[in-house]
Amino acid sequence: MSVSAYLSGALILISGIALSGCFSSGQADYAQQAKRTSLGDLANKRSSETVASVEMSQTQRSAKLANIYQQLLTLEPDPEIRTHVEYRLAQINTESFEAQSYADLDDESQPDSQVLAQLTQNDAALQKLVNEYQQLLQRYPQRPENEHIQYQLAKALDLQGKLDASLAEVESLLRHYPQTMYLAELNFRRGEIYYNLQNYSAAITAYQQVLTANDNQKYQLNSLYMLGWSEFKLNRLANADKAFLQVFEALVAGQQSNRDIANLTSDNFAFEKLGSRAQNLAIDTQRVLSISLSQQLQSQSLVSLVKANQSLPNINLYQHVLFANLAQFLLDKKLDYDAELTYQAYIDLASDNIWAARYSLDLLDLYQRQGKFAAMHQLKNDYVNQYGLSSTFWVNANTAQQAELLPQLLSFSNEHSRRLYADAQTQQGAQRISAFAQAASALNTYLQLAKLPQASKLLTKDILNDEYLFADANFEAKQYQQALASYYAIAYDATATSAALRKIQQQSAYATTVTVREILSQHGQSQQNQNEQRNTDDYNTLISQRNQLDKEFINQYPSDNRALQLASNAAQYSFDAQHYTDLKYFTDFVLQTHGINTLNDAASSVQTATPLSDAARKQVQFVSQLYANSLYQQEQYAQAEEGYILALQYTDKSTDSWSEMRNLLASSIYFQAQAVKQTQPELAVSQLLRVAQAVPESKYAVNAELDAANLLLEQQRWQEAVDVLKPFQQRYPNHEFSAIIPAKLTQSYEALAQWDLAAEQLLIIVANEKPGALKREAQYTAAEYYLKAGDNNSALSTFRTYAKTYPQPFDVAQEVRFKMSEFYRQSGEANKQYYWFRQILSFDRKQLQQDANAIQARQIELASIAAFALGEAEQRSFAAIKLNAPLQKSLKRKQDAMKKAIGYYQQVIDFQLAKYVPHATYNLAEMYRQLASDMMSSQRPGDLDELALEEYEILLEELAYPFEEKAIEIHISNTQRAWDDIVDQWIEQSFKRLAQMSPALYQKQELTHEVIDAIH
Repeated sequence: MSVSAYLSGALILISGIALSGCFSSGQADYAQQAKRTSLGDLANKRSSETVASVEMSQTQRSAKLANIYQQLLTLEPDPEIRTHVEYRLAQINTESFEAQSYADLDDESQPDSQVLAQLTQNDAALQKLVNEYQQLLQRYPQRPENEHIQYQLAKALDLQGKLDASLAEVESLLRHYPQTMYLAELNFRRGEIYYNLQNYSAAITAYQQVLTANDNQKYQLNSLYMLGWSEFKLNRLANADKAFLQVFEALVAGQQSNRDIANLTSDNFAFEKLGSRAQNLAIDTQRVLSISLSQQLQSQSLVSLVKANQSLPNINLYQHVLFANLAQFLLDKKLDYDAELTYQAYIDLASDNIWAARYSLDLLDLYQRQGKFAAMHQLKNDYVNQYGLSSTFWVNANTAQQAELLPQLLSFSNEHSRRLYADAQTQQGAQRISAFAQAASALNTYLQLAKLPQASKLLTKDILNDEYLFADANFEAKQYQQALASYYAIAYDATATSAALRKIQQQSAYATTVTVREILSQHGQSQQNQNEQRNTDDYNTLISQRNQLDKEFINQYPSDNRALQLASNAAQYSFDAQHYTDLKYFTDFVLQTHGINTLNDAASSVQTATPLSDAARKQVQFVSQLYANSLYQQEQYAQAEEGYILALQYTDKSTDSWSEMRNLLASSIYFQAQAVKQTQPELAVSQLLRVAQAVPESKYAVNAELDAANLLLEQQRWQEAVDVLKPFQQRYPNHEFSAIIPAKLTQSYEALAQWDLAAEQLLIIVANEKPGALKREAQYTAAEYYLKAGDNNSALSTFRTYAKTYPQPFDVAQEVRFKMSEFYRQSGEANKQYYWFRQILSFDRKQLQQDANAIQARQIELASIAAFALGEAEQRSFAAIKLNAPLQKSLKRKQDAMKKAIGYYQQVIDFQLAKYVPHATYNLAEMYRQLASDMMSSQRPGDLDELALEEYEILLEELAYPFEEKAIEIHISNTQRAWDDIVDQWIEQSFKRLAQMSPALYQKQELTHEVIDAIH
C-alpha cells in the first residue's frame, strides 16, 4: 500500500473514534476512605495552591501526568489507590493518543518516510492502549469503571480493523451492562458490523434496539435507514418499505423547527425544500424505495403501503412524492405502461388532491407521446368531471388551485364538446339525438367555465359561437325548450358588435321560429296522453308564441327572404296543421270553380290549361301547389308527381314557384326511386336517370345521377358506373358535386385495375382539393398507382411533387424522399440520389428542432441510410485523391473530403442504430488509418538529398502517427460495443484491424472474469 493510500485510510479511521476519558462512576468509592488522603484530596489540595503560570500543550500535559502516575505505581501504594492510578493512567494514555495520533498527518509537505514512521508509531500506541485495557479488565473484572474501559476497548479494536473482536467486546458489554449509557451507540455499531458481515437478521435486531433505546436521537435516523436496507437485503420488501416510510417521517419531523418547512402543505411539499443532509438522505431513500416497489407489484404495492400507514403523522404531506418518484423510476427503465399505472393509482387513491390533477396532466403527456388518443380523450373528460365546477374538489379548492386548473378545464371541456358535436353530426336516428344531447351537456359545461369572471383573460374567442353551438346541439337532441331559450338569448342580445356575431344573431332569430314549430309539433304528438283543456290552452299559447317570434323576426330582419316565407306561412294554417282533408276540399273547390278537373277525377292530370285571369291563375297555382305539397309530405310521390304537373301549368315560368315546383317534381320522381332502391335496384336506377330527362335543370337531377352511379357502384357494376360518372364530369366540370366524381371514378378504376386512369382521377382531386390531408394522400396514392401501372416516369414526377409540397407528416415525407433516392439509384443517377439523401438529412434536422418525438425508429433508419451512403460517397472521393508533391496541396484536398465523410458518419453514429453505427465507426477509423498510410506512401519531393529525404521521412511519420493513433482509438471504441452485446462483422473487423495495428494488445487469448455487483 502506498504512503498516501495508507494515510487516507488512517485518517478515515481516526475520524470515527472519540475515546472517552470520564471515569466519574468510580468516585463514590473514594468517599469511603475518610481516614487517609485520597488522590481526589491531593488533586483538590493542589488546586488551591498558587503555582507559577506555565504554558503546556495537551501532549506535554498528558506526558507529564503519565510520568507522575507511573512514578506513583513504583511506590507500591494501597491496592485501592493503585487500582485508581492504573485506571487514571489508562485515561491519560487515551487522551494522549487522541491528541497525538495523526495530528500532523494532514500536512502534505511531509515526506512519505516521515508519514510512515508516524503511522507506525500510532499503530504501536493504539496496540499499547488495547493491551492496557485488556490487562485492566483481566486484573479487575468487577470494577464499575470497566463499562467505560470495555467501551474504549471495543472502539480501539474497531479502529484496528478487528471487527470480530470489537463485536465480541460490544456484545459482552451489553450483556454485563444492559442499561449502559452507550446503549444506543453500541447497538448502532453492532448493527453496522453485522451489516458489513452480511448478517442482516442480526443487524435488524441491533437497529431495532437502537430505536427503543433512550437518548438515541443521534442514531435514530441512520438506524431507520439501515434497518430498511437490512430488510431489503433479506428481500423482506414490505418490511423495508415500512422502514423507509419511517425515515421520511423522521426527516419531516426533524424539520418542524424551520418555519418555512413547517408551513409546507401537500400542495407544495417536496423533499428538496428540506435541509441539504435531509435532501440527500431523502433522495437515496426514495431511490431504494422505488427499487423495492419495482420488484413487487409496483403501483399496487405502493397503494397498499400508503393505505396501511395512514396513521403516520406526515404521510399525507409527502405521499404524492412517492408516486412521482416511482413513476419516474419506471419511465427511466422504459416501463411507460407501468408508469402510467402509477400515476393512475395515485389519481384513484387521492382523486380530490391537487396532485391528482397535476399527475393527470403528466399521464396525459405520456398518452400523447405514445399516441393513445382514445385514452387521452377519456382522461381529459375525467379531468373535467373530477375537477369542474360541479365537483367536490372545485367547491373546496382555494383561489390558487382554481386558477391552476381553469386553463386545462377550459381547454379540455372545449375540446371535448367540439369533438362530441362533430361526432354527433355523423350519427343517424336515435343515436344522433343521444349524441347531440351529450354534446349539449358538454357545451354547457364549457360555457359555465367560460363565463367565470376569472376565465375572461384566458379566452381566445367570443363564446357567442359556442352558445350558438349549444343551442343547435339542444335542437338536434330534440331538447327544444332549452334550444329556444338559448336561441332567443343570442338573437336579441344587444351586446354583439361585429358583423360575424350579428350574422349569428340573425341565424338564431330565425332558429327561434323553426324551434317553436318543432315544439308545436311535439305538442300535437303528445295530445292523446294529456288533459284536453290543458292541451288546448298550451297549444294556443304556443301558437301565440310562434306568431310573436315570426313577427319579431320579420320586424328585426325585413329584408331577409325568410321573412317573406314566414309571412306566407301565416296564411296556410290548414296546410301547416296537416289537415289534409280540409286542404283537399279547398283545393278541389278552387279548381272546380275555375273549371279545372280535380286530381281525383278519372281524367288525366295532363290536361290543357284553362285560360284564367292573373288573379285566378295565382289562386289555382297556390292551392294546387299546396295540395301537391301535401301529397308529397305524405310520401305519396307518384300522386305528387301528377299534382306538380298540374300546378306547373298555372305557374309563371319566370317566378320562384315555377323553379320550386320543378324541383319538387324532380324530387317526387327521385323519391319514387328511393322507395324501391333496396328491393328493385335496377328499377331505382331507371327512375333516377328519368329525373334528368323530366327536369334536367333541377338540382335533384344532379343528385339522381350521382345516386344512380352510387347504386351501380354498390352493385359493383363498375363500368356502368363509369359510363354515368364520366359524362356527368364532362357536363358539369364546375358543379359542386363534380368534386366527388374523381373519388368515385377512382374507386371504379381501382376495381377495374385500371391504375393509370385511377391515378389521373386522383390528380384531379389534388388539383381541386383545398390543402389538407385528403389532397396530400391523393397525391401519394396517385404516385403509387403509377407505379402499379408501370409508368415510372409519372410516378417519379408525382412523388417529386409530393416531396416538395408536403414536408408533413414527417414519416411519410421521409419515405417519399427515400423512394426518390431509390428511383435514381435504379437509374444510376448517383448525384440525384445523393441530393435526396441530403434532403432526408436536412428535414431530419429540422424535425429534430421542431418536435423530436415525431422521429420514430423508421425515420431514424432512413436518416442513417442517407448519412451512411453520403459518408461512403465522400469516403470514395477521399480515397481517390492521391498525395503528390507538394504534399500540403493534395493533403488539403484529401482532408477536406475526409471532413465531409466524417460529418456524415458522425450523423450515423448520432442516430445510434446498432445496424449502422459499427460500420460507420469502422469506416471512420479506416479513413484515419488510410490517411496515415497514404501519407507514408505519398510522393516524395525529387529535389532532396539523402539526409534531407531521411528527415522528410521522419516528418511524414510524425504527421501520420496521430492519424494512426486516432484510427486505433476509434477501432477500440467500436470493439467496446461488444460489452453491450452488440456484435457484427464490423466490430469483428475492428478487432482484426486492431490485431494488425496493435498486435501486442489484441492478439492475446481471451480471459474471462467474474463481476460482482453490489447494490450497497
